Amino acid sequence: LKEIPVEPRRNGVLKGAYVAKKEKGDLKLILVASGSEVQHAMKAAAEIGDGVRVVSMPCMDIFDRQPQAYKDEVLPPSCTKRVAMEAGVTAMWYKYVGLEGKVVGVDRFGFSAPGDIVMKELGMTADNLTKVAKEYMK
Repeated sequence: LKEIPVEPRRNGVLKGAYVAKKEKGDLKLILVASGSEVQHAMKAAAEIGDGVRVVSMPCMDIFDRQPQAYKDEVLPPSCTKRVAMEAGVTAMWYKYVGLEGKVVGVDRFGFSAPGDIVMKELGMTADNLTKVAKEYMK
């Protein structure tokens, strides 16, 4: 994630979430991710094009304690098209994407294989996130 400057990343982590990639033009879609999933969100945003924001949310609890103005700056209420990616349980992400939003995640366990194979089989790839987001935006 070398494209994210260190200082904004550091300050954003201290607030629980931050804009990792600002949209060009009008905001049409927000991709939200944490940890290793941020790389997939960044690639998906580049593939989808203008109007896509990427939010890195390393700590929901800290983000939830921020002033409402900051939360609205990161996740503007005016943009309801939101997709989150989580290589884990999806339920907690609906708080941020809304009931109409989408979450690409894993709500099962027990699949065993080398990590890259598991992630691909479970849809934890930039290509799958791009596909889900594009279908959602139709």
